[in-house]
Amino acid sequence: YNAEQLKDILYARAEKAFNGSTLGDAVIPLCAALAASEHGDARRALDLLRVSGEIAERSGSRGVCEEHVRHAIEKLEVNRVAEVVKTLPLQSKIVLTSVLVLNRERSKRRFSSGEVYNMYRKLCNQLDMDALTQRRVTDFVSELDILGLVNAVIVSKGRYGRTKEISLSVPEECVQPVILEDYKLKAISSIRVRTQITL
Repeated sequence: YNAEQLKDILYARAEKAFNGSTLGDAVIPLCAALAASEHGDARRALDLLRVSGEIAERSGSRGVCEEHVRHAIEKLEVNRVAEVVKTLPLQSKIVLTSVLVLNRERSKRRFSSGEVYNMYRKLCNQLDMDALTQRRVTDFVSELDILGLVNAVIVSKGRYGRTKEISLSVPEECVQPVILEDYKLKAISSIRVRTQITL
């Protein structure tokens, strides 16, 4: 759907769900524009409107305004990330945790595939698990990149070859609690890495 079609859908639903005076003038056009800019998904637009209303109600506001829509975007993104992370296989979660730990341990935000693999091996050792090969871990990094959890870019090092530079592409606070829900990874909460920063 385009933004105009989404607005029509939202106005029709809003009549049933909201009192006419409770929605700010810009709320429906903003929800429609945001949903249209992503994939034109009507469910996304309806979710934005619904969550905006819930946020406004919880905050005791008399109506829904643009600020509530902005908060709804953040909340829906956190929920999306949580759902994706929950469904990951164990090894993918360990690879993602490796990037998370490096992100906290180091001042830089991009890490070579070798750095991620070394941290992955440390975590596997701490968890008393067999580590996969570097090639397989690189495959997991590519899958996490496709899911939008990390950003992996191939960088040329001149005569030293090429490497993938990997960075976390979602907020840490979206990832960590979900990872620690996995009973197999509970031990990670007590793992201390080189600079003594606890995950």
